[in-house]
Amino acid sequence: MLFFTDSGLIRLGDKEVLLSRQSKICLTFLCEHAGEIISKERLQDACWKQYGTVVSENTVRQTLFRLRKSLASLGVVEDILETQGYAGYRLRPDYIIVVPNTHEFRLMEQRSTIETAKENIHPDTHSLQQPLSAVKPIVSKSKLITCILFLFCLFFATGAYLRSQQFIHPLHYSEAVNQDGHTFYISNYVKNNNAELMSRVNYWLIKMKIKTTQNSKIYINSDHGNSINLFVCNGDIEADNSYCESMAVIGRNHP
Repeated sequence: MLFFTDSGLIRLGDKEVLLSRQSKICLTFLCEHAGEIISKERLQDACWKQYGTVVSENTVRQTLFRLRKSLASLGVVEDILETQGYAGYRLRPDYIIVVPNTHEFRLMEQRSTIETAKENIHPDTHSLQQPLSAVKPIVSKSKLITCILFLFCLFFATGAYLRSQQFIHPLHYSEAVNQDGHTFYISNYVKNNNAELMSRVNYWLIKMKIKTTQNSKIYINSDHGNSINLFVCNGDIEADNSYCESMAVIGRNHP
């Protein structure tokens, strides 16, 4: 995958997507520190505070959510941007190739295409006058380079595909379900009884005095054992102006 840091363009194969300014800043910083665990505070300082903006952790989460969504639109099914619990985030190394100049890269592509086309054209009269020994090494070298590039791309694509089948788990939510005055969306990774889960969530929303309105929407992402992971949003989770809080209900300590 190629990331053009000057324009914010991401390319994978023949697919491209243009990131927003803030997503571009975040991905650039994460690429510079690929493989490292970046805390939320460090990400806030590097991508917002140094530009004169102070934001909440929710803004950071939503920016990374949109970044993941942009990667998914290219067909990336592996979670290359990992959430490391309370420690922060980690961009998996060796997945994204950083290209600093979009214009120069496109010029190189055009030159490569032209050179390849020239090699496939039958030689003219002047070329036929050249010694055969001078032509053969050029053709052999060109074929060798092309073969190496092809094998490299094939190896990279195969590895990326195999890894993607192991790590990525896309979320799909159910239709809206109303219970006790709240609107719920249940992901495909929820295994337990939905009615019981919604009852537990409602109990803790009231107990923890989480403010909700008629427009609030609750997204239950997963349940592992007796734990529930969810978002409480004041609108659709994908809306630019929505505000979401992440919650984890641990244990079954409720009536």
